Amino acid sequence: MPLFEYECDKCIDRYNRDIDALVAKLNKANAARIRKENPGFTYIEVIDGDKDKQLFSLGEKSGSRSARRFRYKLDKNKILYLELKNFRFSSLVYEKEEEKDLTCPICGEKGVRRVFSTFKAIFDDKSKRAPGPGDELRWHLEYKQQKDEEIRNDWVGQEHLNQYFNR
Repeated sequence: MPLFEYECDKCIDRYNRDIDALVAKLNKANAARIRKENPGFTYIEVIDGDKDKQLFSLGEKSGSRSARRFRYKLDKNKILYLELKNFRFSSLVYEKEEEKDLTCPICGEKGVRRVFSTFKAIFDDKSKRAPGPGDELRWHLEYKQQKDEEIRNDWVGQEHLNQYFNR
């Protein structure tokens, strides 16, 4: 199954710039402006760490698993809690040419980068990976036989070595 995961570098850079601007001037008006300019911010909350009192919040907490959640402990005992739209997405790609036409679902840009997919690593074919602790015993034995055959086929005999050494 050719399922690959991609990240949008432009979205990541934009998130980082906006988070830096928010931390530099941490108030509700600045947070509202940043949230309005960047629709990727779904929820912003600032909490006073000493009193556990909410200073302000914008947006609604999403119950979806696709949101990226970040919690930063800032100076003056303030805690910044963010929920962002996920800049990582997956797509089925059958040919290399299809990969060039992929666009980011958030910003619509074409500059996406393929990243390591944990989904692919879990569900990939067994013949391409070593057996793990949860695999059945038969797969461990078959894998050992396969590796033993590879070693046997790669064996260089004494006749072959004699041509390089004078004996």
